[in-house]
Amino acid sequence: MPKYSYRARDKSGQLVIGTVESGNEYEVAANLRDLGYSVIGITAQAGLQEYAGNLRQLFNRISRQEIIVFTRQLATLLRTGNTLTSSLDSVAEQVRNPKLKEVIREITRDVQGGMSLSRAVTKHPRVFDNFFVSMVKIGETGGLLDEVLERLASLGAQELEIRSRVQAALIYPVVLISLSLIVVSFILIAVLPNFVAIFEASQAKLPTPTRVILALSSGLRSYWYIGVGAVIFLGFWLKSYASTTEGRYRMDGYLLKLPLFGDLYLKVMVSRFSRAMAALTKTGVPFHEGLAVVETSINNTVLRKIFEDIRERINVGQGVTEAFRSSGIFPPMVIQLMSSGEKSGHMDEMFSEVAAFYEPEVEYTLRNLTSLLEPFLLLVMGSIVGFIALSVLLPIFNLIKIVKS
Repeated sequence: MPKYSYRARDKSGQLVIGTVESGNEYEVAANLRDLGYSVIGITAQAGLQEYAGNLRQLFNRISRQEIIVFTRQLATLLRTGNTLTSSLDSVAEQVRNPKLKEVIREITRDVQGGMSLSRAVTKHPRVFDNFFVSMVKIGETGGLLDEVLERLASLGAQELEIRSRVQAALIYPVVLISLSLIVVSFILIAVLPNFVAIFEASQAKLPTPTRVILALSSGLRSYWYIGVGAVIFLGFWLKSYASTTEGRYRMDGYLLKLPLFGDLYLKVMVSRFSRAMAALTKTGVPFHEGLAVVETSINNTVLRKIFEDIRERINVGQGVTEAFRSSGIFPPMVIQLMSSGEKSGHMDEMFSEVAAFYEPEVEYTLRNLTSLLEPFLLLVMGSIVGFIALSVLLPIFNLIKIVKS
């Protein structure tokens, strides 16, 4: 969708400047009028301007940690009796990130103009996801905005901790692969060409491994641009394919089937789902409505379809335990916990127990992943370097034998 820059004035007469994605200028104007703005001007962003905007956003990002701190501070201020606008003003004064400060100021202006908080944050989808918006809307409807924001902050902190553990566990394998590729590329491009003249001068028949390595080295030096172009083309093709409904669904399915990584990803996503359901049910949201809200927080389309099927089964009268059992992604221990929660009527405690069950499972899977990856990567990279060394040394040994004879 094209982007449009707009200038408008809110109900109090203050100037509002921003960008929005829409089909055309008329839709942008209509949406702004619905928000109570008086439109001054609308301009379509050029490609270069959009690229510059993306670069600015890349180098001035709003981290998840900053969103968590903002949410917790806002919840604390609301709990102490402050109004929503004064709480937003107070939080904005403490924020150091200029991008986040700008977002909070715009939200404050919208709220002062009569807009609800949930609708105001909807205008910033890159900062606040659908789950955040849905939770805020629930808090506004039930008069529990401070409590919902506190649960959102706690949930975000728990998710951030799990993500940090996963990233920390994968740092070593990623660094090892990167360094190995750099070393191998350096040997093929910079070191091996020095031996070509020696091998050609010997006029001896080179072993097969040596011929393979020399051909690979020559190809990398002469046609490196083809490889770079192929990688770039593949990246754009994958991005384009993943933007389609069918492509996204297939790629999400492949992600779940990856050896080791797929199991870890599934456990992290189910743990996130359980934490979100626990937060919703504790605030009194009906179970089927909570499922509909949490579905928006599931990025994987295959898992989202599974949870949609679970919700549909429950809506037609099937029991919660049976509906979750039919999905096939929950182990017997979790199904037993769900059965106990369904019978006792304490679904919030049940989902908290499910999330607590998955936390050590994620840790265990992480340890297994790193313990298996490290020796495997060392073996593969050692074999590659050893093959290159053998390919270089074999003809040298042959030359030594010829000289001695």
